[in-house]
Amino acid sequence: MKKHFLFTYLFVAAATFQVHADNVPWQNPKVNEMNREPMHAHFIPFINESAALSQQALPDVERFAVNPKSERRISLNGVWKFLFSKNNDECPADFYKPGYSTRKWKDIKVPGSWELQGFDAPIYTDVSYPFPCNPPYVPADYNPVGAYIHEFTVPETWNGMDIFLDFEGVESAYYCWVNGELAGYSEDSRLPAHFNVTKLLKKGKNKLAVKVFRYSDGSYMEDQDYWKYSGIERDVYLYARPQSRVKDFKLTAGLINQYKDGNFNVDIIFNQPQAGQRVELKVLDGGGDALFVQEKEIKNNVDTLWSVNKLFSKALAWTAETPNLYTLVVNTFDAAGKSLESFAHPFGFRTVEMKNGQQLINGVPVLFKGVNRHEHDPLQGRSIDVESMLTDIRLMKQFNINAVRNCHYPNHYQWYSLCDKYGLYLVDEANIESHGMMSHKDGTLANYPEWEPAFMQRMSRMVMRDRNYTAIVTWSLGNESGYGKHFETIYDWTKKIDPTRPVQYEGGGYEAKSDIYCPMYPRIWSLRRHINQRDARPMIMCEYAHAMGNSVGNLQDYWDLIYKYDQLQGGFIWDWVDQTFAKKDEKGNDIWAYGGDMGYVGVHNDSNFCANGLVASNRSLHPHIYEVKKVYQYVHFAPVAFTANRISVTNWYDFIDLSGYQLRWTIETDGRAVQQGVLDFPRIPARQTQEIQLPIQPIAASQSEYFLKLEAITRQEQPMIPAGHVVAVEQWKLPVEQLVASVEPVRGKLMTERTSADLMLTGSNFRIGFSLSDGEMTLLEYNGRNLVKEGLQANFWRGLTDNDVANGTPERCGIWHHAGKNARLKDLKLEEAPDKQWANVTACYRMEEQDADLNVKYTIRPDGVVKVTMSFVPGEKVLPEMPRLGMRMILPAEYDMMTWLGRGPHENYADRKNSALIGVYKANVWEQYHPYVRAQESANKCDVRWVALRNQTGEGLLITGEEPLNVSAWNFPQSDIDYRPFNVERRHGGSIEKQDLVWLNIDHRQMGVGGDNTWGAHVHSEYTITPHAWQYSFVLQPLQPETDPVSQAHKRFF
Repeated sequence: MKKHFLFTYLFVAAATFQVHADNVPWQNPKVNEMNREPMHAHFIPFINESAALSQQALPDVERFAVNPKSERRISLNGVWKFLFSKNNDECPADFYKPGYSTRKWKDIKVPGSWELQGFDAPIYTDVSYPFPCNPPYVPADYNPVGAYIHEFTVPETWNGMDIFLDFEGVESAYYCWVNGELAGYSEDSRLPAHFNVTKLLKKGKNKLAVKVFRYSDGSYMEDQDYWKYSGIERDVYLYARPQSRVKDFKLTAGLINQYKDGNFNVDIIFNQPQAGQRVELKVLDGGGDALFVQEKEIKNNVDTLWSVNKLFSKALAWTAETPNLYTLVVNTFDAAGKSLESFAHPFGFRTVEMKNGQQLINGVPVLFKGVNRHEHDPLQGRSIDVESMLTDIRLMKQFNINAVRNCHYPNHYQWYSLCDKYGLYLVDEANIESHGMMSHKDGTLANYPEWEPAFMQRMSRMVMRDRNYTAIVTWSLGNESGYGKHFETIYDWTKKIDPTRPVQYEGGGYEAKSDIYCPMYPRIWSLRRHINQRDARPMIMCEYAHAMGNSVGNLQDYWDLIYKYDQLQGGFIWDWVDQTFAKKDEKGNDIWAYGGDMGYVGVHNDSNFCANGLVASNRSLHPHIYEVKKVYQYVHFAPVAFTANRISVTNWYDFIDLSGYQLRWTIETDGRAVQQGVLDFPRIPARQTQEIQLPIQPIAASQSEYFLKLEAITRQEQPMIPAGHVVAVEQWKLPVEQLVASVEPVRGKLMTERTSADLMLTGSNFRIGFSLSDGEMTLLEYNGRNLVKEGLQANFWRGLTDNDVANGTPERCGIWHHAGKNARLKDLKLEEAPDKQWANVTACYRMEEQDADLNVKYTIRPDGVVKVTMSFVPGEKVLPEMPRLGMRMILPAEYDMMTWLGRGPHENYADRKNSALIGVYKANVWEQYHPYVRAQESANKCDVRWVALRNQTGEGLLITGEEPLNVSAWNFPQSDIDYRPFNVERRHGGSIEKQDLVWLNIDHRQMGVGGDNTWGAHVHSEYTITPHAWQYSFVLQPLQPETDPVSQAHKRFF
């Protein structure tokens, strides 16, 4: 996937390898298949045109299902018989023969990986191969083999036809037999293999036997950063075709004449045509009406190619924003006019070009607001279904994502059709990744002559299958496999076969044959470098913004540059979905299992590096996806200088205007809407800016802040997007004159009492106490109820994020871990007003390890209002950055209803807060915590003006910052989410349990979360905390059931 460092390991017991490995296909890179049909474009034939179009019109979940009534295809999915063997020698040699008994074999579900069904265990590695690197050889002692048996019956109506077996995806290499006869052999786990089994079939029951190897020479090219498991992982079909049939077709549908007219070209290739047969071609519009019909009569048996060209005037263009589709229908008839077959293929008119250092779609340099997407299900692993694909597309469309890199292999064919229909740009990537070769002396397979056929097969077969899908706008040669001549060979082949799309590969950097400079995880300075050197290619990051754990900081900073410079055209976040599994921990809590949680077979697992998603495995949302939606949004708002009611609106869509959206504006103060309205946008063309005047009424001077919130919402329901959906949002503070409240009068007097252990101050129905040993507040009592379990303590640490751990924060900044707890009390000072109307208690600490002084000053009123001021003064010692600068206190668990005025409702951080608007939000404390895959920092809220914690009766505590605070609250101590090394303790976010407390963080600052990568990149300096002199203050005051926290927060007490 990504890292610039390498996890390496050694097998304790040396593996033995086949002495004569070159004699077996699964350890010979020159042999990629036996008896496999040449790859052709994907299409499904039906018995006639009506059947093809009827199937196409069904709801998405149904239209891809096998329909034996209208097509000559049956599914072989289901329960098969299965035998697991540790290696090839232990697998019965003759299990495929007729009469072999499988009575003692187990059942297994197809499709599905055997490791996820109780046979052996999946392995997660990022870089390293799960076996010693010695290409093309794989271990002989541990190389599990799965033997499958399934019986099927061929429909009698298929007599006289050619019958094929279709395995859509099997990992990693396999033989298949029918009725004891070898049907074929295949490698490449992510592309279908078709075998002509006509001559091997018989009437009645037929026996299908499959032998699958976990490891093969193909495994050297399938070292993706993903789980390693095995088996028949995609659908299996049996289908029949007339001997005279359409064998393949190649469709190109571009736009010409200033991208106004559609240039339609199709080549149809026939298999065994016969004189007198007829072929009919139709092009239908989106409503199903025929725009073009042409027929051809076959002249003789060598009449195998029909080329059709047609110009469609004013064709509707296909883009991700306007996925207008037409339908190609091809019908074949015998000499008597009887229908043989029909297929329907939706397509769009669109043109991809490389001009002026940019990638253009229909003449426009689009911005790729993309993600990388592995195929993953929380229970079934790679074996995903159409419902899952639809969920992904729906979420992507709703969160402003317009592009997907199919990492790092060809996907299920249904995915491409759905992206054509709903509009997503695709980078289609060959199943080539040999990342583990980094540990080998040669570093790559791309210069070994014997490996060229494997490279060519994997690239060419993907192109041949997928080239007719409109959504694919870029071909990718693979991922993280070094660079060598084989990449240049397959680049040249692809450009020759398909000159209509660019071809990219990141492995060679600037020197590679690649139409796009597509680096991984470039830092912001390298984006500027690309612009300054004016390379002839655009820069489109194939991976960036590593979303592991609590991450995706500073995304806006990247996009500020992308919007500014025309050769920066976006990128693909790593990645879309966590590759974790739903599991229970030992206490029955729901957790997300990562590397090492799914069993152990003697191979090192790479921990939670498989959890980098914007969404969890079940497609529930991680908080950082909201930042992605905000940064990726297409409608940008800005205030117009020196005006009170004018805004600037920029339409960053690439093709559409804003007529499909409305502008909803709201002026809010203290969480209340005081003015609002909905307007139609004027016609703002794509990439244009206009000013809009809002009917805002003057706002009188006030103690409150006023914010203008602007939202672009869908006017009507759109595919995958409901009406009223917010596609863009912005907020800024209005320049309203701020009134300063008068100081509230003081009533009552403070009484002071000092014992051998404590300092106690008593006011009106109020007591506060301090320990003389450590200076900590031990009592905060209102009306006889103590609101603290533990008082305020300085806190400079956080539960380290995955980015923190990887960039060395534990080692570099470890001096801050226990700094607050270990601070030594030097003095506890008491200063009392002569009239007893206030008192100052100052705890003075020495931080010896840090060579710093820390003071915590409490200014106390008789009514129970307490101002807390924390001061940090460093000495001469050079100190690292602080993860956090603040204080924590622990309240009784009953105070678990949290209301705050600040950014929300989701968690936010200094470098990831653009999506969190300032408002009043309410939730219980447990809802604040987000269970990341590995337990870590969570729940922070930035720019908090005040926060209230109340019990069920409404009593509680109000905290108001003299300046905006960072606040978070948990039902557990911070130690529960402290980092533990993977080899010491496997901490899962879902294992964190609610405890009898409320841990409240009242912070001046917390550093950002970062996200450039998760193997060394630091949080950007502007979002860190330099250990110079700091001071901040906040006020504590009691809340009664009848107290309104909003009005109370505006009161001034000091």
